[in-house]
Amino acid sequence: MSRNHSPTTGLAALARKLRLSTVLITAASLLLVACAAKPRVDFYGKDIACEDLGQHWSLPDSTGVARTPADFNGKVTYLFFGFTSCPDVCPTTMVELNRVKHLMGSDADNLQVVFVTVDPARDTPAVAETYVKAFDPTATALVGNDQQLAAMAASFKAFYDREDGTLPGTYTMSHTSGGYVFDRQGRLRLFAPFGMPVEQLFSDIQRLTLEPTLPVGQRNPPGCSVEASS
Repeated sequence: MSRNHSPTTGLAALARKLRLSTVLITAASLLLVACAAKPRVDFYGKDIACEDLGQHWSLPDSTGVARTPADFNGKVTYLFFGFTSCPDVCPTTMVELNRVKHLMGSDADNLQVVFVTVDPARDTPAVAETYVKAFDPTATALVGNDQQLAAMAASFKAFYDREDGTLPGTYTMSHTSGGYVFDRQGRLRLFAPFGMPVEQLFSDIQRLTLEPTLPVGQRNPPGCSVEASS
């Protein structure tokens, strides 16, 4: 026996279907808007947050005090290897970091510059201290012996080598020319290649200064599924 459906019943069912479709479409639209409103965070420097680098070192500063990554927590830190007799890369880097600080304005104190000499034979603590302070009174110079320097460079997978000059007893140093950028919680986040435009470096550093701090004990870098070593 067939059943008769009134037009009113059919219309009610159709209305319910339309309302359900509208709800689903609205929910999907809101989800897309939410995703679009959360832009992807891309840095100009190379993101090395998931690499276990630069966390296990200790090196004396120019006053002889052993420094570790934890000493620079609270500020964004730009650490680079160089030597005071460097003719181009090192002084250029210091000048560009000064320009970044100028762009930061009142936030300039949130950037800590750390210079690691790869030429401890000539760069005594006093020499290294005088060098960095000439560019930035707040910069820190690290000066270790040959063994300490080798361990430090290995921690960053950084390169340095002595190149003898044409005259007896003269030499220069080749070395990794870029800088390593730590966030305010002491996690190595970026590698900034030498020659990176100052405006881009400023953008990366400013972004790191504005990141919220994580709860104590949580060291997993944003976007990285590998827990960083303590």
